[in-house]
Amino acid sequence: MAAYLDVITLERAKLYLRIDNELTDDDTEIESMINASLRYIEKRTNHLVYAREQVYNGVGQDIVYDYPINEIVTDPAPFVCHFTMFDVFPNDKTVTLKVGYLTPDLVPDELIQSALQMIKVWYYESEKQVNSTLIPESVKEAMDVYRRFL
Repeated sequence: MAAYLDVITLERAKLYLRIDNELTDDDTEIESMINASLRYIEKRTNHLVYAREQVYNGVGQDIVYDYPINEIVTDPAPFVCHFTMFDVFPNDKTVTLKVGYLTPDLVPDELIQSALQMIKVWYYESEKQVNSTLIPESVKEAMDVYRRFL
């Protein structure tokens, strides 16, 4: 999943974790944590942190929560109704869209910081028995501001 590693590089995560770049024993694990944290954010908020082409299949209409929508690939372009939290393509069973942030610098800082905080907790506190949750409530609250659904 190189695309997630474009959003948060291994070097940035190691800097955040205060790990010397010359120490490489945990690099694979940290990369896995970067991927997992950003996937979790995408699932929780429907903000897609890197650009991709996505096909949506509905029954008579497609409701798309993913954000941002950059381009409608389906030709001819279907009719779309825009709402605050989602877009509806009422006359189409299948719609192809280009979705996700076009460059890493467009991803909201709150989402990047949430991912880095999750990585920090997973890296340093995952083996402690006192930690009852591996995703702090403050991180969930920061992500919830960007949720595209109720």
